[in-house]
Amino acid sequence: MGASTMLKWGVEELLRKYPDLRLQPAASGDTIIAGTLEFSAQTRGQKLVSDRYEISISVPPAFPRSIPMVRETARRIPPNFHKLATGHLCLGSPTRLRLIQAETPSLVSFVERCVIPYLYGYSIVESGGVLPFGELSHGDRGIRDDLASMIGLDNDLVLLGFERLLAMKKRQANKLPCPCGKGMRLGRCHNRMINMLRDKLGRRWFSSLVHGSR
Repeated sequence: MGASTMLKWGVEELLRKYPDLRLQPAASGDTIIAGTLEFSAQTRGQKLVSDRYEISISVPPAFPRSIPMVRETARRIPPNFHKLATGHLCLGSPTRLRLIQAETPSLVSFVERCVIPYLYGYSIVESGGVLPFGELSHGDRGIRDDLASMIGLDNDLVLLGFERLLAMKKRQANKLPCPCGKGMRLGRCHNRMINMLRDKLGRRWFSSLVHGSR
């Protein structure tokens, strides 16, 4: 990885802030950052947690358009606690993770907004508490539930209508009826949220949701 890429991704900032993480050699095209991640975190209604985990982060060359994959390497977190079939941590829905990376495309942001909340949640559960951020189903159901929470609805047919508008060009979509049922066109109803999601994630991502080709 070149110096310009390290600067763009914020690798040096990440290693300064979390000095027990290190760059490691990788046989693949990914960049590997591994070691001990030590943190203190707290969310409303929960206790302060200070903890440390052994992790490995695989950063793809297309970061931040592609999401890094993270493993917990000391086998502290059991396989049945929100892990993917590959053994990587399930940090959230791909739509949510992509949105976070679009808003703040740096590795520090990824670690602090995606990795640490997952580890914090497990620390709470390990000590006998409940997950502070709730739980999503895995797979397409979880992706759709998370998107529904962003838009603020709970009807699958309405959500499908919004997904189709998200996959369209802005001008075309804004002229069509808003799926929420208020009787207005999108451009005078939910257009701000829909346009924000489309601008940050791109029509192709939402088209892949509609056609199941992620």
